[in-house]
Amino acid sequence: MLQLRTLTGALAIAAICSSCQSPIKEDRSSCPATLFFEFLDKQGLQPTDLMYLEAFPVLGEESRVRDTTTVGAMAGKTYSLQVRRSDVVSIYGAACFGKSHWSGESGWVVDSGQDGDPLYRFAAKVSGMEESVVVPVEMTKEHSTIHVKFIEFDQERNHGRFPYKVCVKANTCGLDLYSGLPIPGPFYFSPEEGLAGEYVFTVPRQADHSLCIELRDLSLDSEAPPTDSILLWNLLKQIEGFSWDLPNLPDVHVEIDYVRSLVSVFISDWQTATYINFTR
Repeated sequence: MLQLRTLTGALAIAAICSSCQSPIKEDRSSCPATLFFEFLDKQGLQPTDLMYLEAFPVLGEESRVRDTTTVGAMAGKTYSLQVRRSDVVSIYGAACFGKSHWSGESGWVVDSGQDGDPLYRFAAKVSGMEESVVVPVEMTKEHSTIHVKFIEFDQERNHGRFPYKVCVKANTCGLDLYSGLPIPGPFYFSPEEGLAGEYVFTVPRQADHSLCIELRDLSLDSEAPPTDSILLWNLLKQIEGFSWDLPNLPDVHVEIDYVRSLVSVFISDWQTATYINFTR
């Protein structure tokens, strides 16, 4: 009798242990996917720089999530976004500093008369079926800051100043966040003369070769037509490998000897020089 009771007790304990080891799994398919971010390339962005983010599953844009945070928060382990689970989740981000504004559904646009702004972007697609998903972030530089310096003009006659008003014109005014393609539209900006006759301006990624500098004689009426026009692409194309299609656009330094039509084009620590015939 004692043996029977012992056997019965052992079977009961085994049944309890078996039930503990095989619990009924909770269905969590309706729970959102939590997105965390891992930077592969920050392109020099600082922790305090603001980042605009969008994420939405392929199932529909009605589930789109938008947020603005900082680069430092994204690089940490506590920041996350939650989206509805989907086979594919698309994530887009942009860091832009200055006066550019969000226009329409997907674009950063520079208003005519304003200088362009530093603009960085990333895009990623990940599987959104897991509870926790790591999103790789590789920023691309979507702008070029161009330094144009005029040398060898008659400084004494013009009191040390370049005798023309410099106006920058182009047919591209912004960037599409989703496709990464330039947004067509008028770009017009008149930079102020800096030290030693240098003019500095920033342009977004360009769709064509229309970027040019117009020179207007300061001694003439402001409504007078341009005295001269310099197609900047004729200068930029002298740089080996330069293209508006590069993943990361470089900053450029251009020195123009306006008297002798000699142009030097610089990128980083090297330079090339060539003669350019200006249109007069």
